Amino acid sequence: MYIPVSKLLASDRSGAAAVARIARQDVTFAEFKAEVADLRARIKKRGVTQVVLATESSYAFATGMLAAFDAGCRVTVPPNALPGMLARFVTPECPLLSDIKDEAHSDDHILIDGAKAAEASFRELDPDACSLDFYTSGSTGEPKRVPKSLAQIENELTVLDQVFGARLGAAATLGTVSHQHIFGLYFKCLLPLSEGRLFFPETFEIWEELLAFAPPGACIVSSPAHLTRIPPLDPLPTSAQAPVIFTAGGPLPFEAAQTSAWMFGPLPTEIYGSTETGGIAHRQQERATTPFRPLPGMETRVDEQGSLWVKSNYTDNGDWDKTNDIAELFPDGSFLLAGRANQFVKIEGKRISLAEIEKFLTASDLVKDAAVLVLTSPRDTLAAVAELTEEGWRRHAEIGAFRLGRFLRKELSPNLENAALPRRWRFVDRLPVNSQGKRQQTALHELFAGGEGAD
Repeated sequence: MYIPVSKLLASDRSGAAAVARIARQDVTFAEFKAEVADLRARIKKRGVTQVVLATESSYAFATGMLAAFDAGCRVTVPPNALPGMLARFVTPECPLLSDIKDEAHSDDHILIDGAKAAEASFRELDPDACSLDFYTSGSTGEPKRVPKSLAQIENELTVLDQVFGARLGAAATLGTVSHQHIFGLYFKCLLPLSEGRLFFPETFEIWEELLAFAPPGACIVSSPAHLTRIPPLDPLPTSAQAPVIFTAGGPLPFEAAQTSAWMFGPLPTEIYGSTETGGIAHRQQERATTPFRPLPGMETRVDEQGSLWVKSNYTDNGDWDKTNDIAELFPDGSFLLAGRANQFVKIEGKRISLAEIEKFLTASDLVKDAAVLVLTSPRDTLAAVAELTEEGWRRHAEIGAFRLGRFLRKELSPNLENAALPRRWRFVDRLPVNSQGKRQQTALHELFAGGEGAD
């Protein structure tokens, strides 16, 4: 039964109900409440009103979030738990709440260690009074604050339960994405918690490990980057197939959607949205032109430049927000994405689509994936980072990086005008992505900071 997060600890859910599976042992709801109660007492003892919540475990995150809320604290959720990132947020007045034994912050660290209180009584939380500050990477590389109230989060989780709850049933959930980002937090942790479904707190980087732990009929929460890198495994038997595969964070290639369905059962359910707007729309790619359909309560429109605007119930102003996507809108409000607005650039006075260049590059037998960017010094120059196939690396060994870049330019030339042909190249084993599978633009640019490479 679905229970809003604010009412969960005060609910009559059975204490024997399983919450999460840790080290192959199920943690019960009664144990979960006892851990929250112990942590709440330690937070109150510190006398703080805000905490930084960063954990390796999704279960520890849920424990920390509810304990902090019940202790009257505002919660900061940094993009990751790396020491350099935490140093930006942690202070004596805003300590780190974490399951990571980080000595650098030992004086400002409240450890989530599984300790349990003897008494675990709770009242319902006021969802309007509970707040989280999410941080995204931002276009400048500096973290951008996105505040959310628990009420806004609950509104979205309620819609997700209404749309997907019947398909999910009692399915356990495993994921390849981090709960430090809003998609992973909602789909891998909070939605299962509210619906009373078991979830696995790990972030599985390797498909073989995820499948080894997955119970039959488990829900999978993943990213396009992971779904495009499924190894050649045997497909799951019908009895073990996933009821739902959720994915978000970027476009999912049609071929990857079909491969995922062949491997795991259903076509992946792609969620379109952002940290700011929450989930806006969803689709399953039965064909390459399957449009996204808005979730209940969401509205969409496009402006004269083709930019997609969305109206979400999960923002403070409830007003129209302009996205960074170009879209084709249909009369029923569904839409097809045509690329990012910032993927259209002016080179030599011509309007160039970076997404189009990437599409033709990945059509080559030598290229598995590619990212095209603009270098602005000393003048605007197109550059490409190519993740090579085995055949691509063989060719690289034979002719070298410089000649391989020239060869790929020649392959592109029948489809692209000269201004759209990359002039600088880097060849990598894998494109740099974050834990959500999103490309790291700063890392891509840093590949061209030195003098070496195919220029």
